[in-house]
Amino acid sequence: MNESRELKNAEQLEELLLLTEEIQEELEQKDQLIVELKTQLNESLTLNEKLNKENRAGNIQALKNDLKLADRALRSEKEKLRSANVTIGECQDKIRCLTQQRDYARTHQKIVEIPVEKPVLYKKCEACDRTAYQNAKARYETQKEQLAGQYKAKTVMFQTTLFLLAWYSLTTTLFQAVQSDVFLSDCKSFFHDAASFIQTFIGWTIDAGQSVAQISTKIPNEIIAGIIYWLLMILVVGICVAGTGILAILIEIKVIELYKKNCWDVITLLMILTSAAVIIYFGEVIKKALSINLLFFWLILQGIYLTIRRYISQDTD
Repeated sequence: MNESRELKNAEQLEELLLLTEEIQEELEQKDQLIVELKTQLNESLTLNEKLNKENRAGNIQALKNDLKLADRALRSEKEKLRSANVTIGECQDKIRCLTQQRDYARTHQKIVEIPVEKPVLYKKCEACDRTAYQNAKARYETQKEQLAGQYKAKTVMFQTTLFLLAWYSLTTTLFQAVQSDVFLSDCKSFFHDAASFIQTFIGWTIDAGQSVAQISTKIPNEIIAGIIYWLLMILVVGICVAGTGILAILIEIKVIELYKKNCWDVITLLMILTSAAVIIYFGEVIKKALSINLLFFWLILQGIYLTIRRYISQDTD
């Protein structure tokens, strides 16, 4: 507030100074005019004297008229000078008052903190029902639901297309596998070898159980010895079979977890189908180059692929 008053006082001072300068210029011009009038009067007097000498009787009245006009002009100029002096005095008084006010304002300045209210976004007021905000929010929710529906529809369409392509690839690959004698023979041999391995493993467990159950022959009572024999044999065979089954289940669970974590995507599906198609279509060529079971070779490829994907995922993490 004090600064605004100082600015107003300074502007008024400048206006008064300009006004005094203009008045002084007018006074100087009027002084020059008076000097000119005096010179004209002197000239007229000299002219009057000349005329009196030449024709004193005819020009006396004209000279009187000129003198009256000059006297009136002098009086008007004197009145203007008086009014100008009065105005100059008033301006000087105003300048003194404004100067005093300015000096007082400079010596008595105070810092006043004016609180300013800041508008808050969507601030609830008494006379506001937030209709614009509610309408905008409703439009946003509607657009969000529409976009979510479109995204869901496109996702379902993509998954359906992918499923159809996978089903088509799988069926064509299986049909070709059925027609491939080399692949069928390798599949039969693979499952035959697996069954023979299981049979051999069961024979080993039975032999181990029988060898452990021979401890019961040292018991003199035949009934008790027979019961202990069968108990030991069942216990050993059960432990071996159960342990092997649990180990196989754990390995299977671990492989499934690795697939879900690192390979559960479209790339894995394409790799499985592509590798199976290559092995089925080019089985004879592969058998000539490598004397290996094709199904076992396909499983080895899957293990290599799983190892590579796991290594890549660990590097990216």
